[in-house]
Amino acid sequence: MKGDERKTKAELIAELDDLRARFDSVRDQAWPPIADEFPLFIFEIDRDEIFRYANKHALETFGYDEEDLRTDLPLTAIIHPDSIRRARLNLARVLNGEDFEHEEYMAMRKDGSVVPIKTYTQPVRRDGQVVGLRGVVIDVSEIRQVEDALRSSETHYRILFETTGTAMVLLGKDATIRRCNSQFCLMSGCTREEIEGKLGWTDFVPPDEQKRMERFQEDRARKIGHPPSDYEFTFLTRDGVRRRIHLFVRNVPDTDDRVCSLIDVTERDEALHALRKSEERYQLMARGANDGLWDWYLASDECFYSPRYREILGYTEEEFPNCVDSWLKSLHPDDRERAMAANMRCIEGEIEQFQVEFRQIHKDGSIRWILGRGGSTLDENGKVYRLSGTHTDITQRKQAEDALRESEERFRLMIEHASSGIFQASPEGRFLTVNPALARMLGYDSPEDMVGNVGDIGTDILINDADRQAFLDGIYAQGELQNYEYHCRRKDGGAIWLAGNTRMVRAQDGAVAYFEGFLQDITARKLNERTTHALYAISTAVNTTRNLRDLYQTIHAIIGEVIEARNFFIAMLDEKNDMLRFVYFQDEMDDYFDIPNISDPGQSSLTIHVFRTAAPLYLSQADPGIEERLAAIGVIGTPPAAWLGVPLRQGERVVGAMAVQDYANPRQYSDEAATFLTAVSEQVAMAIERKTIEEALTRLNEELEDKVEQRTAEIEARKAELEEANRRLMTLDEIKSSMVSSVSHELRTPLTSIRGFAKLCAKDFTRHFLPLARGEQLSAKGRRIQGNLGIIDTEGERLTRLINDFLDINRIESGKACWNDDTLNPTRVIREAVASASGGFNASRSVELVTVLPETVRRIKADPDKIKQVLINLLNNAYKFTRQGRVTVALLEHAESLTVSVVDTGSGIPEDELNYIFEKFHKSRLGDTVRNEAQGTGLGLAICKEIVEHYGGTIRVQSTLGRGSVFTFTLPTVPADDNTCPE
Repeated sequence: MKGDERKTKAELIAELDDLRARFDSVRDQAWPPIADEFPLFIFEIDRDEIFRYANKHALETFGYDEEDLRTDLPLTAIIHPDSIRRARLNLARVLNGEDFEHEEYMAMRKDGSVVPIKTYTQPVRRDGQVVGLRGVVIDVSEIRQVEDALRSSETHYRILFETTGTAMVLLGKDATIRRCNSQFCLMSGCTREEIEGKLGWTDFVPPDEQKRMERFQEDRARKIGHPPSDYEFTFLTRDGVRRRIHLFVRNVPDTDDRVCSLIDVTERDEALHALRKSEERYQLMARGANDGLWDWYLASDECFYSPRYREILGYTEEEFPNCVDSWLKSLHPDDRERAMAANMRCIEGEIEQFQVEFRQIHKDGSIRWILGRGGSTLDENGKVYRLSGTHTDITQRKQAEDALRESEERFRLMIEHASSGIFQASPEGRFLTVNPALARMLGYDSPEDMVGNVGDIGTDILINDADRQAFLDGIYAQGELQNYEYHCRRKDGGAIWLAGNTRMVRAQDGAVAYFEGFLQDITARKLNERTTHALYAISTAVNTTRNLRDLYQTIHAIIGEVIEARNFFIAMLDEKNDMLRFVYFQDEMDDYFDIPNISDPGQSSLTIHVFRTAAPLYLSQADPGIEERLAAIGVIGTPPAAWLGVPLRQGERVVGAMAVQDYANPRQYSDEAATFLTAVSEQVAMAIERKTIEEALTRLNEELEDKVEQRTAEIEARKAELEEANRRLMTLDEIKSSMVSSVSHELRTPLTSIRGFAKLCAKDFTRHFLPLARGEQLSAKGRRIQGNLGIIDTEGERLTRLINDFLDINRIESGKACWNDDTLNPTRVIREAVASASGGFNASRSVELVTVLPETVRRIKADPDKIKQVLINLLNNAYKFTRQGRVTVALLEHAESLTVSVVDTGSGIPEDELNYIFEKFHKSRLGDTVRNEAQGTGLGLAICKEIVEHYGGTIRVQSTLGRGSVFTFTLPTVPADDNTCPE
């Protein structure tokens, strides 16, 4: 072995690897016979969770025999069902080559009894492959019993101050008695109210001992970090009786307070009894404490180490004797000087107590992190003669800290690479943190660029000033906002729609610390929704406007709700005069004039370019080479910063152009705006054509009325033209109805597949993939995927309702609705409708649903399903806009009619909206702010109106903002002599 001292480190490592290889080659044959003689549970298990070996002690402990082992004893026979999942995860970790030392489980014996165990395992390799694991099982039942006893002991010692037989006081820095127990009151003869906060220790010391006690306190005060000490003095009771008291003083850590125990040593028997109790308690603490205890007498160099201290390091008392050298030898070389220095500072009186972290080497060679705490004890001369304290195993805490740092790094990477925008913002409206995804969405170069340049989110990001206040009102009222939508401004001036969840985070004092949340880009979705709404609004504008001028203004307003349209014009072809006429324009800078000679190739402008090419045109001053492009096309009037135009078509024929422009913001429009304008252009052209025909018909009718007697023949010719125009209008209406029906039915087919496959994916994912998730992170991702699939199904259901509303209103308007009329008992229909709509009311304790119906009532003739549809729509609206109170359904009988009313105590309807509430696609400005539910289509009340009016009835509304609404509809009763029926 002496020759080893001259070998290099690399040579020693190579020699060690060779010895390990030779050991592994014989270990598989040698270890089972040896293991059979050990009084420990030793086992080997394969990758299929089958025990391939268990020694005699293991089989006897758990009630099995060799026959059980030969018939493939499974892991589930030993591990309790509550622990089997964790055991399998740890088995997989070992089989995958991960480091794993030990774990605790609940195990089962063959007789069904349960026992706690701790396992120590290592992988089994054959031919370089991990084929299983082997290890040792330790019964920890007794350890758990000791821990339970220790917890019970700690509970008892909490009340030690009050229930102990020793008089105790708590002294403040100024020596005032802050607290005393009942024993001290008994000893002094004073009440607790007379002592606490009013008397000091000097009030109980005779005058002849005052100076000695003051000198003692001064000596202690001059020595910084002075350890707890004990001494005797004469105690003067309230009655003047002198008693000899032994005082034990202990400083309260991290405070200027001292705890004093006073023992009356006048009767030595009582003092000896108290000493024996103290020794017994100390021994109990030493045996059961989780921390290792140590005690070092400096003069004799004698040390005491508790059993728990040796257990932490894996040594027996013989291997780790009671001497300082045992501790020094076990210290990690790199920590030896620092750990010893802390002890020396305490010995030399520099500090009263010390705390230091260091590493010690376990018997098996592993490293244990130790938190050492200690303090000194002085003799009567003020010299340190003893150090004592505790050593705590903090290895797991250190490992947890390392794991936490790794987790924080993984979380940071996840935030940085997330596809959703994530942010934190101050209550004042400044971004605190943003991730790269959000910076990209809003056009900033980096998160730092965004945080540094956005001074106020409300003014720099939100386009509408009212959105900031609406956001603050909502989140301060609810604490969080789900699926909230924001219309935002990008750095380059462009607009974008974002939606997401935001919550308020409060500090410990209750003040708002910051807001945090995540956002998704929903610009495309919003554009699709607004495009659909705009198409329908333009198609119905033909019927609601008086003339072409009103139609142009309505089209302008509809387009302006989706994109910026302060500068907007429509130019139509005048084929007879070879010109483009600007039939409508609104512009901040220029006036528009008709453009003649458009067939002349030399005539040029942006509008003519769109008309000739029959293609959309988008120009921006921010684009490279824009000046050359504008020069090549030609510009009439003030050059815009951004210009977007689309052709107007009737079938394959271009009949005009429509455009918007902005003089200030070159990023005002985007590809989404061009897509929207192109999508509505055909509907605009169709609406203009229909209105043009309608105005022509009006003019013709007026002319015919003036000349009816003189031009009868001409009237007949005109009549043919009118009939042809009417046929064309009817064809257009049929095309519209067919389009709505076709689109709705075409949407239903893929929507049914989407919902079906979403449910199927959710079911398969929950059954087959979610149980495979390993770790909290994968489990969280799995739950999020599961939730997203549920959102697909929910949104599909919402779209199905929207399509059904479209089909209902289309069938009614086109006269194709099916009316299954019958003579009905209206109270029965009302009760069935109330029962159908009562689900939401039952889920909310704050809204009560009440019915007020007469005992007898006249019958009506109607389709029961249609009447139920009217009532359910009215009840759903009432519930949606009522935060608390009640919704009342009442029936009132008149001479020839019945009136049904739905009364709520909700938010009410603004007065200026009452005239439009039953129009299609009309939604209250209040939105769905009372309840966090998806918005409807705006067709519900329109359908109600159509149904009621079909049966010759009327529907109306009365409302007071903030106090509620009353919807009533009247239906005629059956004219008969005996048509009354009981409720």
